[in-house]
Amino acid sequence: MFSDLFINLLLALIFGATVGLERESSKPNDPHVGGIRTFALIALLGALAGIFIQHNQAAIGLVIVIGFLALLISYYIAESLHTKDFGITSEVSAIATFILGLMVMVQIIPQQIIIAVFVIVVFVLSLKSRTSQLMAGLSRQEVQSFISYAIIALVAMPALPDYSYKLKDIPVLHQLIETTGANISEFDNLDLINPRKIWMVVVLITGIDVFGYVLGRLVGSRNGFAVTSFMAGFVSSTSATQSLAQRSNQTPFVNHLVGAAVLANLASFLQIFLLVGPLNMKWLLAIVPSILIMVTTAGIIAYFFFVRKEPDEGEKPESKKATAIFSLAPALKFAGLLIIIKIVTKVCLILFGQAGFIISSIIASFAGLDAIIVNLAEMAGKSITFEFALLTFLMVNATNLLSKSFYSWLQGNRSFAIKFLISAVLIAASGALWLVFI
Repeated sequence: MFSDLFINLLLALIFGATVGLERESSKPNDPHVGGIRTFALIALLGALAGIFIQHNQAAIGLVIVIGFLALLISYYIAESLHTKDFGITSEVSAIATFILGLMVMVQIIPQQIIIAVFVIVVFVLSLKSRTSQLMAGLSRQEVQSFISYAIIALVAMPALPDYSYKLKDIPVLHQLIETTGANISEFDNLDLINPRKIWMVVVLITGIDVFGYVLGRLVGSRNGFAVTSFMAGFVSSTSATQSLAQRSNQTPFVNHLVGAAVLANLASFLQIFLLVGPLNMKWLLAIVPSILIMVTTAGIIAYFFFVRKEPDEGEKPESKKATAIFSLAPALKFAGLLIIIKIVTKVCLILFGQAGFIISSIIASFAGLDAIIVNLAEMAGKSITFEFALLTFLMVNATNLLSKSFYSWLQGNRSFAIKFLISAVLIAASGALWLVFI
């Protein structure tokens, strides 16, 4: 008990000292900005309040909280009147540091989340010069693009129903098929569309453009899309690849976009550990070598494209003033294509059944791998052997990579599509190498 208390106090002090170090380094010549000692003491004060609250002395803890806030407000009023600087970054930082110290002790949320919040706070504070650079010269069209995306993501998506509409939910379509004399009883529960999940694809595709643009302003346009695409790959590598393919029509940095697309797919391979591990650890151990080979191959390919000189590197990209940050129409077209593919693949799954398991899985891979991988994890070692499940996984993974190349060819730059196709073939072939040793 005492050791846990000591560790939490030490953690709170580290949080406060780190925030103080950042604040002191941001304005080294300003004596009015709190430093390491000030913020370490603020975090310690929050931790002490947490100790009292945790040991049923909430009144004392509340007094500490109120006293801290009163002191901070008084200091802000006096300091702002004296310096005529009404910014509140340091004061908000102090409140955040106090709350972090408090949360470390109270532990009403997992400690990993507290640490994540601390990292985000320090990261945001360190972005002052970068955010100034981002806001400098921001046009009205760019502001409108951000507002439009906020409407798409935060207003439109929550308003859509999170329900998978089935064939039997659409009476007109149901009756129309019945008039043909076909037996559709087995198709009654066929999922046609989930509006919120489909719109999520639209949000993700356009979001990669938006956040890639923001990161581009902060760390450079080429690096921005790489970071954003890697994170998006954990959600949908297909959507990430599609977004980058569309972007390849608007920028000369095709090699870096291909590298970013490969990174997105690398992230999707890492996601397999999260999908399969909880369901079938034995099968995960059986496919780990193939996954690691593909991850290594994808990493090498991505590095190759990132360091490769762009053919048009000497030319300046087109002015961004006349170009929107994101385009909604291509994302909607891709969502429509995805709906058609999902319906067709689900029909094939119903028609083929277990007899055509590989064929139906390959067809289904055009819409994504998550559902297939979960299905394989549940069946491996039971209704199918580990080796057969591995073979199916490698085949559907290859088909999925090739389908992304096809999507890229439809809406992207030809150079992007060809380079990604070559990368996809190399990654798929490298994963199959493990079959030689088993």
